[in-house]
Amino acid sequence: MSSSIFVQQTGPPSPPLERATVSVHALSSGHFTLPEYQFVHPVSQDARKHVPSLAFLIQHCNIDSGEVTRIVFDLGLRRDTNRYAAPIRKHVATRQPMTTNPDVVKSLEKGGLAPSDIDFVIYSHVHWDHIGEPRDFPDSTFIVGHGSRALLDGTSLSLRGGHSFFEHDLLPRGKTIELSHPSISGSRSQPEPPLEPGKANFSQIWRASGQLPETLDLFNDGSVLIVNAPGHLPGHINLLARVSDNHQVYLAGDACHDRRLLTGEKEIGEWHDAEGHVCCIHADRKQAEETIKRIQELEKNGVEIIFAHDVEWESLPKNKARFFGASATESSNLEMSLTESQQQLKLRFDAEIGADQFDEAWSRLLIHSPEMFAASIRLTSVPKKKGHLAPKIQSLIGIAVAAASTHLHVPNIHRHMRQALQRGASKAEIIEVLCLSSTLGIHACNIGVPILFEVLREAGKELPSGMDGMGKEQWELREDFEKKRGYWHAFWEDFLRLSPEFFGAYVEFSSVPWVNEGGKGVLEPKVKELIYCAFDAAATHLYKPGLKLHMKNVLGYGGTAEEIMEVLELATLLSISTMDVGLEVMEKEMKSAGQAGPAGQA
Repeated sequence: MSSSIFVQQTGPPSPPLERATVSVHALSSGHFTLPEYQFVHPVSQDARKHVPSLAFLIQHCNIDSGEVTRIVFDLGLRRDTNRYAAPIRKHVATRQPMTTNPDVVKSLEKGGLAPSDIDFVIYSHVHWDHIGEPRDFPDSTFIVGHGSRALLDGTSLSLRGGHSFFEHDLLPRGKTIELSHPSISGSRSQPEPPLEPGKANFSQIWRASGQLPETLDLFNDGSVLIVNAPGHLPGHINLLARVSDNHQVYLAGDACHDRRLLTGEKEIGEWHDAEGHVCCIHADRKQAEETIKRIQELEKNGVEIIFAHDVEWESLPKNKARFFGASATESSNLEMSLTESQQQLKLRFDAEIGADQFDEAWSRLLIHSPEMFAASIRLTSVPKKKGHLAPKIQSLIGIAVAAASTHLHVPNIHRHMRQALQRGASKAEIIEVLCLSSTLGIHACNIGVPILFEVLREAGKELPSGMDGMGKEQWELREDFEKKRGYWHAFWEDFLRLSPEFFGAYVEFSSVPWVNEGGKGVLEPKVKELIYCAFDAAATHLYKPGLKLHMKNVLGYGGTAEEIMEVLELATLLSISTMDVGLEVMEKEMKSAGQAGPAGQA
C-alpha cells in the first residue's frame, strides 16, 4: 500500500472553555465571477456576481508563555492559474473575469508577515478557489477536514459539476493532518488528561458547543473552535473565533455563497449538466441546508458571519480596516464619509464592477455625485455583462483608448493596465496595444493629403489618380504594406505619390505589432483591428474613414457585429474621464479657496 501524505490524528478531549481571544484579519486572495443560478434560486440565468475569495489570518497569543501561533484559513485563488490541473483550468475559464492579485502572500506582506511566519494553514475544504499555492508555505502544517483525503486520492463519491476536480498532489507529505471523523465524539472509556491551554492541538474528540454539535477546541481555551460544517463537500469545516468578550466571528467557508440564503430571500440553486443530470454546488444539499440553519441561529445570537465569497461583507467601508495591513485611519474616514445610500451604491459597484476595481477616482465620484456614480455603474457594466469579448481583451481595448495620443488619460492607463495584468495580459500584449495605438498620428496625413490634392486641383494642377504613373519604388512600398498589414486602401495612394520616403517609414513604424514576436505579433489580427476601431471611434478622435476600414477588416478576420458594438461601448466609457479629472481639480481648487467642506457636501 502506498504511503499517505496525511497523518491521522486522535487524542484527548478539551476542558471547559476559558475567555481567551484571538485576532482575525481578512486577507485579499483574488476575485472571480459566479453565475448566480448555480448558487441561489430564483434568479435570472444571465445574472453574474463578481465576488472575493477571502482568506483569514488568525493570531493567538498564549497568555502564559507569550507564544504566538499564526493560522491562515484558506489560501484563496492561485496567483498563476496556469498551474492548476487541466480540468480545473477549463472550469476557471467559466469564472471570468478573474483577478489573482494580490494573493495571500502579498496580503500577508502588506502587514509585515511572510509565509514562514505561518504555523498552520487550515483549509475549509479542497475546492480549487480555496487552495491557493501550498508550495508558498513550506514551513507550515496543513490541516484538512475528514474526507479530504478521499477526495484528493480520487476514492470519494462521485460529484457532479465542473467545480468538482481535485489535485491529488496538492498537499505536502508529512506536513498534513487530516482531522478525525466527527463521529468520533463524546467520551472515551479511558479518559485522557486535559490538554495544556494555549497549545494548538488537532488530535481531539469532537464535542458539542452550544447549538454546534461537532467542534474541536483548537487551543483548549475556547478562543477558536473548528466546526464540522457538512453539506458542501466532504471535509468541509468552519472556524468560530472569539475576538473579544462580546464578539465572535464565524468563518463559514462555502457553507453559504450568498447572504440571501441566510436571510431566507433565496434558496440553494440547482442546474442541469450537459447529460441532463441535476447538479448542485453542494455535495449534499440537505446537510448544507441544516448547516445554514445552524449559521442562521448563530447570527441571531449576535455572532458575525463571514463566508469565503462574501462580497457584501468585503464591500462595507467599515470592514476595510479589517484587512491585514490596512490603514485604519483611511478606512475609518471613508466609512464616515458615506451615507447609507452611498454605501448601498458601493455594494452595487462591487457586485457589478468588482470590489477590486474601486479606486480613488470612483471613490471621489461616489462622494461628490452619487447620481452620476450610479449612472456610471450602469454604463460601465453593460459591456462587462454581455462579454462578447474576453475580459482581458476588454481591458486591452481600454488601454488603447486611454493611451491614444488624442486622450492620454494617465489615471485610466494605470487603471486598465492594472486590470489587464490581473486578467492575464502579458507585457508583450500590452506593448503591442501601445504600438497599435501609436499609429493614430498618421491620420494627419490621411486627412491632410486628400485636402492638399483638392486644393492643388482647385488651383489648376493636373494630378494623376490611383496608382497611375507610380514608379517601381512606390509599387514595392505598396506590396510591402500589403504583405505586412494584410490590406490596401485607396486613401494611401495620394500619400504614397507625394512622399514615398515618409510612407516607407510609416510602413515600418505601423508594422511593428504585425511582424514582431515571430513575424505576426502576439495578438490575433482580429483583435488588432478591434483596437484600431476603438481609438478611431473614441470621442477624442472620431476618424470615420479609418473606423469604416477597420470594421471591414474585423469582419474579414471573422469578427462579429456584436464584438464591434462592444468596442464602441468600451470606447464610450472615456466619458467618465471628465468626472475623474474634473472632480479632482474641483477638490484642489475648493481647498485653495478655503471652501472644502466635509466629503459629499457642496
